[in-house]
Amino acid sequence: MNNLTPHKELRFNTKSQPSVLIKLALLQIFGTLIFSLALYYCFDKREALSALLGGLIASVATLYSAGRLFTTKHDGQAEEILLRFYLSVALKVLFTLLMMAICIIVIKVSLLPFIIAYLLAAVVINLLFLLVPH
Repeated sequence: MNNLTPHKELRFNTKSQPSVLIKLALLQIFGTLIFSLALYYCFDKREALSALLGGLIASVATLYSAGRLFTTKHDGQAEEILLRFYLSVALKVLFTLLMMAICIIVIKVSLLPFIIAYLLAAVVINLLFLLVPH
């Protein structure tokens, strides 16, 4: 009656995705370095370090998420992939919040460059990455 394949047999091909996420993380790191160097030359070391840490948090979180999604072998069932995705996102958020708290409370970063660099890496570069075919 129904020509659709049952959801238990649904398979996904995810072999090419890790390289795309690694390219995204490298682009985030590159953007962070450029922004940090600009702040170093325009202001001082504290602002540059703050921007560097903010952007690196976004980049490392992306790499962590990609590694968590694609390092273990799975049979490609949709339920397992979706569960791994949600767990990866939850852990990425917790990791990000923990690293931000350490930077703000312990290292006492300059907040404006820190937040701008994080948003630059986590949002702006991600959006630009989506617009460019790869």
